Amino acid sequence: MTTDNKPGTPEFEAWLLGRAKERAEKLFTTEIPEELADVGSGLIAGPRSWEEIMPEKTIAEDIAIDKAHKRKHLKVAK
Repeated sequence: MTTDNKPGTPEFEAWLLGRAKERAEKLFTTEIPEELADVGSGLIAGPRSWEEIMPEKTIAEDIAIDKAHKRKHLKVAK
């Protein structure tokens, strides 16, 4: 990219499109080694399902923890 190509100009858009095409061509034509081609092998880092990372699952738990923490200093009077 030269200094006269600024974002929003037609020259910049043409340069960006050319760069994207070059990268896409490289990504889609690169040969994958045989030992990496088997998707079923290897380790996956991260959660096994989306439910494990969805915040809706932990909202109720977080509220309960916050309430318990706020009441921790209080004593039960009988």
